[in-house]
Amino acid sequence: MSDTQTLIDNRPPSVAALFIDRVAATPDGEAYRYPVPSASGAGPDDWKSLSWGQASERVFAIAAGLIALGVRPEERVALSSATRVEWVLIDLGVMCAGA
Repeated sequence: MSDTQTLIDNRPPSVAALFIDRVAATPDGEAYRYPVPSASGAGPDDWKSLSWGQASERVFAIAAGLIALGVRPEERVALSSATRVEWVLIDLGVMCAGA
């Protein structure tokens, strides 16, 4: 076996693969907690949770949408967003789409 083949065989898993493994291991476990504005808008933010299974449904839908739009493996995808849970889900969706 060549040194190049050894490097390819021993490369670490992708972030997308790690995400999929985590979803399979703990689908009901809490993945994210994120703030949402209070109902009145005047008080402190409320917090919601998202399980790994719920996150994967959103991530895979985003990935499927990107592929349907013509995003191809290893293409660049730009993401512009405020700091929010959707940013993480889109980022994972891009990686799961192979871009």
